Amino acid sequence: MLLSGIMDLESAISWYEGNRFNAADMQRATGLSERSQRELLKLGILQAVPQPRTATRLFDARMLKRASLVCPIHEHGGFSLLVSGKLIYADAILESLLFDVIDPWQAHQQMLAKAPNAEKEWRWFTSGENPAKELGDYYVALINRHYVASGQADSLRVYGHLTEDRSDIIVYRGAVFDELIKPSNKAPDSSHNEFHPRSALTGKSRIFRFKIASKSEQDAAKRALENPISKFSVNASLTLRMAMRRLLKIDGGQS
Repeated sequence: MLLSGIMDLESAISWYEGNRFNAADMQRATGLSERSQRELLKLGILQAVPQPRTATRLFDARMLKRASLVCPIHEHGGFSLLVSGKLIYADAILESLLFDVIDPWQAHQQMLAKAPNAEKEWRWFTSGENPAKELGDYYVALINRHYVASGQADSLRVYGHLTEDRSDIIVYRGAVFDELIKPSNKAPDSSHNEFHPRSALTGKSRIFRFKIASKSEQDAAKRALENPISKFSVNASLTLRMAMRRLLKIDGGQS
């Protein structure tokens, strides 16, 4: 059912505020099959909302947004689900900022408060037109099948590289949050952020190999960014906008 009126939209926003989405909701929004969802749970990339064993498996919005970016990296970039999840989690901006900015409930609250940019963000979820890329969109990219980079289209920065067998990522100290490399084991009631225990990766997925890039390695990465032989990129901002629209069944939120 497509949302055709403001009452329908507000009902959808209220439903979204409940922050509980089942496997079908996840697949509709992200494109990830239930099989892939189960695999990501086993790997520790996704976490289900704690419930009795017999209850239906549910996810919160943070997991849904993470999955929405894992899907194109996995399916179009040829990365494993494990590497796809770690690439997203390692980035310093995605889960600490972008997930909060591209959010229908947040946009609704901003409109009520008449905050700056509120109308632009609200249009992401109310416009009848298909979402399109915008100036300032945030990307995740693989350069020369080796370097992992992120940022705006004209200002990507490298934050790690793949191992030779492409089975893992090695992050660069100084290009990622220090806590990614050495978790501080924050208490469950600490302020919500990307390393909050309830949204952190678990098991071996949470272990990140790292290195301090030498001057020559930094120069090589810079040359690769400036003159790439190959480049695969995902517009993370657009992907999230589309995922949220598909989740809420908003007209124009199809592929």
